[in-house]
Amino acid sequence: MSITAQAVIDRIQRKFGPGWEPTPVDAFMAGKPDTEVKGIATTYAPTLDVLKKAVASGKNFIISRESPWWARLNAFGGGTQFQGLPSVWTNGQDYVRQEAGAAETDATLIAKKQYIEANKLVVYRWFANWNAQPVDFQLKGLAKALGWEQHYKPSGGYPWGHNNGFFELAPATLKDTALAIKKKLGVKSLRIGGNPNTIVHKAALSHGMYWLPDLQKLYAEPGVDLLVVGEPEWENELSLYSFDVADSGQKKGYIVLGQQVSEEPGCAEMAAWIKPIVTEVPIEHIPAGEPCWTSS
Repeated sequence: MSITAQAVIDRIQRKFGPGWEPTPVDAFMAGKPDTEVKGIATTYAPTLDVLKKAVASGKNFIISRESPWWARLNAFGGGTQFQGLPSVWTNGQDYVRQEAGAAETDATLIAKKQYIEANKLVVYRWFANWNAQPVDFQLKGLAKALGWEQHYKPSGGYPWGHNNGFFELAPATLKDTALAIKKKLGVKSLRIGGNPNTIVHKAALSHGMYWLPDLQKLYAEPGVDLLVVGEPEWENELSLYSFDVADSGQKKGYIVLGQQVSEEPGCAEMAAWIKPIVTEVPIEHIPAGEPCWTSS
């Protein structure tokens, strides 16, 4: 039995329930919705490398957390920020024609569009509504990747809910904990703040971008002496605050994974979420991997 890309999204919306909100963030970013699906790949980012891996494995429908077109506007969701903008900017894949940095003459944009069209790929971005679920699957996926599930100690509220990622770990130095995280996630590098010999045991875990109020809230949770986070939105604020936390005598550590590393495991949860409702085609997660290499 065949199924189209649009039919897959219809099933996702039905499973999600009445809370699904129409938004330009969650939209077909490339390809035709009526394309027959041969296989589905979930990923953090539909990079050219991911697209090529999808084609090699027989997957022509990519469901991703980020847009294939890199543009920032499409990350913000619906609301007042879209008022007064040209409709082309708020119309799914068409907005790339006027988004800054994605002009029609951009060689990378042209190459990527040509590859998508030549291989009849379809890309759907699922971000806002995926985040809107009571369970923060991005948090849960990251905890699973770290092997921390059995150490989960929610602080009231909804278990596995947003901003409720607290874990009681076996006491260890900040350096040893960072090395264990690096090995478990298989990443090339981490950024670490604090005295490497500080003993840490209660961690606050977060993914993606975060802001200063988020950082302060996590540090304020009783007993927290380690923050493991994704990417600072404003490094000039967040790093300086972390420096001052350490220099004020507080025995706390700070580990920055990077946004992509922190978000990828949760995107594997997308594949697991979709599999029970789409049985006609194979479904797999294709990680985008780290965006950079290190000098040592």
